[in-house]
Amino acid sequence: MTDLRICLRKKNFVIQDYDDGRKQIKDQNGNKLQFKYKKEAKAYAAELSGAVERKEIKLSGRHNFKNKFKEYAAFRLEMADLPGSRDTVQGVSGYKSYYDKYIEPYFPDVNLDEIDGPMLEQFVKALVDAGIPHKTNTRIIQHIHTFFRWCMFKKYQHEFSSALNWKIGKHGSSYLLPENDEDLQEKQTEVITPDEANSVLSYVEKQKDRSRDDAIAYGVFTMLACFGLRSSEIRGLKKTSFNFDNNTVSIKGAYHARTGYANRTKNIGSRRILDFTTSQSKHIKWFYDFMFNLRPHNKYFFAGSRGDGPISEYYSRRIIYKTYEAVGLAKLRWFTKANTSQYEILDCRFKDGPSKTWRHYNALLLVNNMQSLGLTPNYVKERVGHTRWTTTQDRYGNHNEQGSYELRQERAAKAEAALGLYNKS
Repeated sequence: MTDLRICLRKKNFVIQDYDDGRKQIKDQNGNKLQFKYKKEAKAYAAELSGAVERKEIKLSGRHNFKNKFKEYAAFRLEMADLPGSRDTVQGVSGYKSYYDKYIEPYFPDVNLDEIDGPMLEQFVKALVDAGIPHKTNTRIIQHIHTFFRWCMFKKYQHEFSSALNWKIGKHGSSYLLPENDEDLQEKQTEVITPDEANSVLSYVEKQKDRSRDDAIAYGVFTMLACFGLRSSEIRGLKKTSFNFDNNTVSIKGAYHARTGYANRTKNIGSRRILDFTTSQSKHIKWFYDFMFNLRPHNKYFFAGSRGDGPISEYYSRRIIYKTYEAVGLAKLRWFTKANTSQYEILDCRFKDGPSKTWRHYNALLLVNNMQSLGLTPNYVKERVGHTRWTTTQDRYGNHNEQGSYELRQERAAKAEAALGLYNKS
């Protein structure tokens, strides 16, 4: 919908194009249109808006796809230079090459408000017909969607509202289908069951004294069970993250293999302080003492075997899958490559990543039991590490419901009861 608004400027009424940064509408000769009466301005704006919607005319200066993409690429390059950024200059340059080679030729001179689902579908079909490899094809589509998300952040989304109703197909395949297509309904979130979770926790607790790998498996599953942390958040935990006097753990950063530790999390809501109960504390403290007795000079909670960094993502996934195999939740094929033990997943109960099921378990159980346990939406939101529960709560709610130590411990106990883990300890 074309967003034209009437504004009073120096005793005259003008028409501003809010889709183009409040730029004032001009006539064909480039002169500003001014009206003595507001009624006249509204009538002209309605007529103009209708003509634009019917695509009878195009308003000059609207957000051009090509220009906005260049602005977006410049933004990504700027971000790539920042410490801890997930972007790299090389990666963004590669991103731009996709645009120059594949995207710009198809969208030579279109505005954002002209892009819709069928146009994107035709674009993808053109890529397939041109013999573009499937992997490259998928990346191109993902790049476009990333650009759209940036446009949403910049408040341009009303200009391509129809395109936002379309999404990448199954497994990132090279086609676009409507979101309401029956074949593309969101798959149900994979959640580990309480019986499965407790079997894993019982196993790692029994094995924790056998080797360093077993101890780390115990520590990883303890953090997954208690808090449902993201993999990068687990590896970003430091010695200073824990306060056993107050029974809290601070999530202040994440660790990524490519960029290392970053003093930022996935989003602003992911920076949080989590409470744990005294029963959870004994599991966390055991691994804390084990790790820092083993590697006292390493600052990371999950210290790696070499250097001063944490365990790698591959290593953490490896020990998770190894545990799943031991309790019958996965089937692996082990082999030796470059003198190291590696694995191939033949079958796994979970397809959504080795640790996400625990995160989903935490989130869903807390949400479903929120009302009965007296937990507030803000508390659950912060516990999970999301930016918003609703827009209103995100903007105006009490974003940091800490309260007294007694109150925080009471909430943490309720969360533990809802999760139903370690309840026999």
